[in-house]
Amino acid sequence: MSEIPMRVAKPDLLVEAQINAAGVGLINTFVADLFAFIDKGMSKSDGQDWLVKLQAQDIKSGEVNYRDPSVLLKEIAKKGQSPLRKPISSLVPAAHWKDFYNRLDEILGERHLWVHNSVKADSEQLKSLVVLINKVSWTLELPVVRECSELLEWMNPEETEVPIDTPEPETSPSELVAQLGEFTKDDEAAVGSPILGPFASYSYTLHMNGSIRYRSTDELLEDLIDEAGTLGALLIARKPSGGRLRITSDGAIAAYFGDSWGFLAQVEPQNWFPGHLS
Repeated sequence: MSEIPMRVAKPDLLVEAQINAAGVGLINTFVADLFAFIDKGMSKSDGQDWLVKLQAQDIKSGEVNYRDPSVLLKEIAKKGQSPLRKPISSLVPAAHWKDFYNRLDEILGERHLWVHNSVKADSEQLKSLVVLINKVSWTLELPVVRECSELLEWMNPEETEVPIDTPEPETSPSELVAQLGEFTKDDEAAVGSPILGPFASYSYTLHMNGSIRYRSTDELLEDLIDEAGTLGALLIARKPSGGRLRITSDGAIAAYFGDSWGFLAQVEPQNWFPGHLS
């Protein structure tokens, strides 16, 4: 029996167009597997005609194509009461629901960037995307974990993914509010205003305790600079749910708001990860 072919082509890591195609292809493959997982679960609990029944209950849903990656991800990540969450929530422990659906929201944000060419397509960006999708896919045992594993092994054959425990906050954000002025400017853009990129080849996570983590190395900003606690308090005050962060070359930090990446704060090189800003 012949080997099952990869559904995502391994790109030449020196060719941005191929990297972009691999990123978009991986997202589409993930969503196809996710829909198949939901369809199987809904068919078992609600019958093979579950989608017809759903459309009959809400006439608007008759116009919805859940095989569309953007539509499906928005439905599941944004709508807490969506019936399509049922197969997922029956498998994922309740204590992990928030983290899981936040990661789906991150994938939705990544899709926006990759599809609209608002990210510099390089090996680090692709690796970060693969790791994110792999975490979600592994939890649901989606077939796309195979593509993720092969891509990761091909890009970094000697590396393994190590789970990271989020540290407990030593100081609550409310105790740091008085110090936030040094990180703000009168001419700053409004929080949430769209940022189209391009973004630098770095990706970060803002944890709900205000810690800021560089995803590629798992370094915490608080371990590198003294002002990290104050900056983290500012960011989490503006984006209480935390989540994925990106940054432009001139120091504009972006978070995902609704359907697009938006302004969160402006940071100077001395207040950020060393070497990430010129």
